[in-house]
Amino acid sequence: MDIIKLDAIDSTSLFLKDLSKNGKIENFTTVVADEQYEGKGQMNTHWHSAKGKNLLFTIYARLDGMSIDFLPFVNFLVATQLQEVLTQYLGEKSKIRIKWPNDIMSYNQKIAGVLVENTLKGSKVGKTFIGIGLNVNQIIFPDYLTNATSMKIISGKVFDKTTILEAVLKLLKKVLTTDYIKNNQEEIKEAYLGFLYKKGLPTMFQDKAGDVFMGKVITVSDSGLLKVEKEDDTVHTYAVKEIKFL
Repeated sequence: MDIIKLDAIDSTSLFLKDLSKNGKIENFTTVVADEQYEGKGQMNTHWHSAKGKNLLFTIYARLDGMSIDFLPFVNFLVATQLQEVLTQYLGEKSKIRIKWPNDIMSYNQKIAGVLVENTLKGSKVGKTFIGIGLNVNQIIFPDYLTNATSMKIISGKVFDKTTILEAVLKLLKKVLTTDYIKNNQEEIKEAYLGFLYKKGLPTMFQDKAGDVFMGKVITVSDSGLLKVEKEDDTVHTYAVKEIKFL
């Protein structure tokens, strides 16, 4: 496992993608930076991070040849492994949960985000890049990030970022293989649903038409779609860009 540490970069993901184009790279090659200028999250949102305070990294996982039908389970796995590491360091009282699809929350505050990107070869996976932003030691955030938190804010402790990074990579390396995903789909999804944020609780949502409504998260499908039960007891299915929590 090769870990490449950088002071500053536009994006760890872009750097790793370029590296993969220029030659064969080792499975689980990871690029980590103290600062990145063009880090992004789901739906091309910007990921803010104070220089040197947090973990910003991208992992290359060799899942080539895996059916694209299993891609949602990659998301499930990454989120649950992050949940496990954070709970290990912050304790059960931190209430680390997974906000669909891949935000990691402590109560109602965001502590981490995940972005999984893939290249495809027909119906098979080509290359997989897993970008993670984890708030570790930052305690002051811009005013527009009203729901951000960090490991230090939650615990009052300063954490060694390398130790946290190695803990995340250790867990992911055990499970991010084609065989493990194929053979453990039910367990992977069950773990994800077990930590799903707001599951079964009345919650305000907004759909892509701008309509606001009350509903309850029921489950997430095998294809990664969110299922929400509205007040009239009808169940509706949404993709990532079709609904947001309010």
